[in-house]
Amino acid sequence: MAMPAERVQCTLPLDLFDQLNWLRRRYAAALSAAGRGDYSHPADLRSLTRHLGRLLAQEARKSQEERGGLKMLEISLAVDRTFPELRAWNQHDLARLHRERIQAAAPATPQAVRAS
Repeated sequence: MAMPAERVQCTLPLDLFDQLNWLRRRYAAALSAAGRGDYSHPADLRSLTRHLGRLLAQEARKSQEERGGLKMLEISLAVDRTFPELRAWNQHDLARLHRERIQAAAPATPQAVRAS
């Protein structure tokens, strides 16, 4: 089965390419479910998102020459194309956080609204 970003990843540094492939295999079940719109593995998806963020931060600390002449934008887009399932998950998770913040900021009871 071909990965969605194969044509892009050929330009990635080999160590980053290997790490992305390893992460894709490690979180295959959660990614497969997320691709179907099933977010029943939120801990795995959050862990993967954090891991990808750390990888991107490590790459950003390197000079452009150490990255094989690639700009961080190119690397970031390649990572995004490698994990398209995370796009919908990130939107879903941000919407959930937004709803929780709104509920936390809302008054608890109707009496609290009248009292203020």
